[in-house]
Amino acid sequence: MKRLLIAGAMMALMIVPQANVWADGDEFEEFTPAQREQIRKMIQDNLRGGGMTQIDPPTLDLSEQMPALGDTKQQVQRFGDTFTGGSGLQGGRTIYAKPFVKAPKTIVGGYIDFIVTDCAGAARDCRDGLEFDQERFVPFFYSQVTDRVSVAVELEIEHGGPQGNQGDGDVKIEFATMDYRIEDWINLRGGILLVPMGRFNLIHDTPLNDLPLRPMVSRLIIPSTFAESGLGLYGTFYPTRLSKVDYEFYITQGFDGSDTTTTDTVAAMTGIVSRATSSVFTAANGLRSIRGSLQTDNNDNKAIVSRIAVSPILGVEVAGSIHHGTWDDADNNYLTILAVDGNLQRGPFEIQGEAAWVNIEGGNTLASSGLPPARMEGFYVQGNYHFMPEFLQKMAPTHFSQGSTFTAIVRYGEADTNANVSNNTNDLKRVTFGVNFRPVEDSVIKFAYTINDEAISDSRSAASNNGWQFGAATYF
Repeated sequence: MKRLLIAGAMMALMIVPQANVWADGDEFEEFTPAQREQIRKMIQDNLRGGGMTQIDPPTLDLSEQMPALGDTKQQVQRFGDTFTGGSGLQGGRTIYAKPFVKAPKTIVGGYIDFIVTDCAGAARDCRDGLEFDQERFVPFFYSQVTDRVSVAVELEIEHGGPQGNQGDGDVKIEFATMDYRIEDWINLRGGILLVPMGRFNLIHDTPLNDLPLRPMVSRLIIPSTFAESGLGLYGTFYPTRLSKVDYEFYITQGFDGSDTTTTDTVAAMTGIVSRATSSVFTAANGLRSIRGSLQTDNNDNKAIVSRIAVSPILGVEVAGSIHHGTWDDADNNYLTILAVDGNLQRGPFEIQGEAAWVNIEGGNTLASSGLPPARMEGFYVQGNYHFMPEFLQKMAPTHFSQGSTFTAIVRYGEADTNANVSNNTNDLKRVTFGVNFRPVEDSVIKFAYTINDEAISDSRSAASNNGWQFGAATYF
């Protein structure tokens, strides 16, 4: 009988978690209280008889007993605690052996926008007729891996993605960087970099911007969103208590204009040979068409890019940027972008803008030679006035809170993708008037009217291409 009780108790120890063996005994209702006490004493005597000292009932942290994701055996060991790969493989559960399963570190957010456009005669970013477009859905991932290592990634899904109804969307990485923090004044960054050219490219998120359409200089001259693979440094200095200097310096793969091609055509009747030279790099889309590969470099020369911004007092910032590197496969011709930008805030008034100039070696000074232009340039200036009518806050405080604001905006901008030729068909001047409402700072509803002045060629009609835009965007 004694051996039977010991065997039964030992079996219970293997089946029932040890923390419950010494409980009130609900699992042993078939034993009387006296029998349970006898079992406890016999187990202790048996342990002592085996040369072991008496042990206290174990106390387990139940939080450590929780199984890891995918752990069907309810192991105490959580995946990611000590797993390092190699001989530590755990069969089918190896796929869960990630450190973030044990201790999640990543924050997920992003933004979404929606736009309605209608431009008679069509203009850049505003086609003829009424159109609805869920333009961007942009998830953002951030992880503070350690106090010195961080990761930031922005994934952009445009127009519903390539598997949309007509397949006219896109999915791409906007930037993906890993930083190593050393000090405020020097930090290391590598990956797909958000190129620090001008102001707009660094704050291109739709919820941050007050008008539905982007400035033309930031579309054609500085091809936002502008990202390149590279490596470099960034940091901040504080010369005085009220001033600061920010800098970024990177080495990147640069632009990819590819080689020019020459085509000979022989006339059937005369046998005369005509020769045409063309390039993928033309004035039609500015620098957007030659943004470099994120994987490979078309030549052996790397580009350098840098921006230095000075803020002497709060509300004032001026900055200069440069991008310099070869663009052709033969590594013979350099392309240089110089840009300046600034921002001034005083009370409810704000003025901002940027200008950029491009010099292209190997370019031409003709309007239609099929070769890239020698020069491009553009700029925009924007004025904002922030206001909030007090009567609206009193009338509808749940809609118009202390954090709400209206903004009236006017912007003038130009872009010229062949500055050596007057009145080429890619010159664009645009005036935009707009107003927006922010229920909170991170969300905005926008309305704007654009007046477009484009150079008209003989083959195009002179119909008006002005129009309006409505947009909405929010961070989440």
